[in-house]
Amino acid sequence: MSAVFLKMKRHTTFRLRAAVRALFLDSPMKSARRAPHRSPAFSLIELLTVIAVVGILFGITLGLVRGSKQRASLARAKAELSALSLALEAFKRHYGDYPQTGALGQATAVIAGDIGATQAQSALFNALTGVFSPRQFTAATRLNGPIFVDLQKFALEPTVNYRNNVNLIAQPTGSPPLKPVIVTSFLDPWGNRYLYYYKLPLPPGLPSLWRAPTYVLYSAGPDGRLGSGSTGAGTTDSGFAPLTGLYSGTAQSTGFNADNLYADKLP
Repeated sequence: MSAVFLKMKRHTTFRLRAAVRALFLDSPMKSARRAPHRSPAFSLIELLTVIAVVGILFGITLGLVRGSKQRASLARAKAELSALSLALEAFKRHYGDYPQTGALGQATAVIAGDIGATQAQSALFNALTGVFSPRQFTAATRLNGPIFVDLQKFALEPTVNYRNNVNLIAQPTGSPPLKPVIVTSFLDPWGNRYLYYYKLPLPPGLPSLWRAPTYVLYSAGPDGRLGSGSTGAGTTDSGFAPLTGLYSGTAQSTGFNADNLYADKLP
C-alpha cells in the first residue's frame, strides 16, 4: 500500500513540476525576451567583405595572366630573332655577305602606315625569301634564290598575309619567270617591325662601345618605342649610328631602349 502511495506521489510531483515549468519558464513573456531568430540572408558587411575578397583574387589572377602573356611574348621574340639570325647566316653562306641595306631608309618600328618597297625592313624580307641579292634591291634585279626563313613562324604586316600560302612567294611569275617583290616586313609579338641595319666595316681606330656582328637586328620591345630618353615620340633610336652599328654611351640600354631585344645579345 505504501509503495503504491509513493508511486502516486512521485507521479503527482512530476506533473506539478511540468505545469510550473510551462507556466513560468515557457511563458509568452519569457519567449518574448529570447533572442530573435536570425535570417539566413547575408548582412551588408558580409556582402561587402565577399565583394572585396573576390576583387582581390581577380586582381591577382589578372596580374598573373598578364605576366604569363608577357613572358610568352618575350620568349617568342627571342626565338624569332634567333631564327632570323640563322637565316642571315645562311644568306651570307650562300651569297657571301648579309643584305647591305645601309643606303635604304628605315621604316618606323610602330606601324603608322604601309611600308615602302625600298625601305630596309622590306628589303630584308625579300632578301631572306630569295628575291634580292646582298646589294641589289630593285624589281629589275630580282632573283630566284632559295628561301632562308620559315615564314610559317612569323607574323607579317597586316596588308600581306602569305603565312598559309608560301607558294605565292616562292613561285616565280612573269616572263622571264622571277619571284615577285612582296612589300612587307617581319613583325615582333607586339605587332611592331623588327629593325635591321647592315654594319659597314669600321675604319681603323674607331672605338667600339658596342658593335653587332656585321648587322644590327632587334625588336623595340613591348613598348615599341626607341631612344635613350624617357620623353618624346620614341620613334628614333637616338645615340645609334646606323652605318657603324655602334651606340654612344648608355643609349642602348636606357630610356625607351631599356626593353629592346637584340639578336646578338640574347640570354
